[in-house]
Amino acid sequence: LFFYFHQVWNLRGRRVVAPQDGVRVDVFITTYNEDVDLLRQTLRAAVAMRYPHRTFVLDDGRRPAVRRLAEELGCEYVTRSDNAHAKAGNWNNAFRQTDAELIATFDADHVPRPEFLERTLGFFRDSRVALVQVPQQYHNLDSVQHSVSWKEKRMYGEQDAFFNLMMPGKDHWNSAFFCGTGAVLRRAALEPHGGILTGTITEDLHTSVVLHSEGWKSVYLNELLVTGLAPVDLKSFEVQRLR
Repeated sequence: LFFYFHQVWNLRGRRVVAPQDGVRVDVFITTYNEDVDLLRQTLRAAVAMRYPHRTFVLDDGRRPAVRRLAEELGCEYVTRSDNAHAKAGNWNNAFRQTDAELIATFDADHVPRPEFLERTLGFFRDSRVALVQVPQQYHNLDSVQHSVSWKEKRMYGEQDAFFNLMMPGKDHWNSAFFCGTGAVLRRAALEPHGGILTGTITEDLHTSVVLHSEGWKSVYLNELLVTGLAPVDLKSFEVQRLR
């Protein structure tokens, strides 16, 4: 309880800074077995984001349909011969084949808004910022973790306390962390490690702890810039939480 109050003692707000011109940005969309139509929505939104960037589809399922979709939408297709280290290994495989200064990353079901890059890249004017994270919000309000009253026009999501209270509080102490999607990362901070660390099952949090220990900074921007799909049943919710 003491540590909980310590981390929410001061909820930090962030003022958005305009991004610098000419920064090279890659966008990674990781996928394994998600529905191609679902992936199409995410890729179209990623390509349409304002600020010049390249969009990569990282397909660990090695599916011809995904390759064709990437070609259709003007994305670059990346795959590999195995599935070592799952999502983190997939991400690191693309990391080794690209060279942009900054990398924005999204899960296959997380759809970014057009202004995502414009609102996040400016924080990297500080050369010690390694990552910028935004909240995870969900557009399927019939999920097991939403409580919605249409009559009162009120909605509560099970993760709201974390993203609206705990993460702004952690940001005050420079301890906001990478949540695996809806984030931008600095290549220079990850290069000594070959990308995202793969020593634990929670690679995103593990990576954040190591970067903080090395003196890097993190930024949490509490602004709705991407929405995804929450678990639709108790079984998938349990699988996610048990990790």
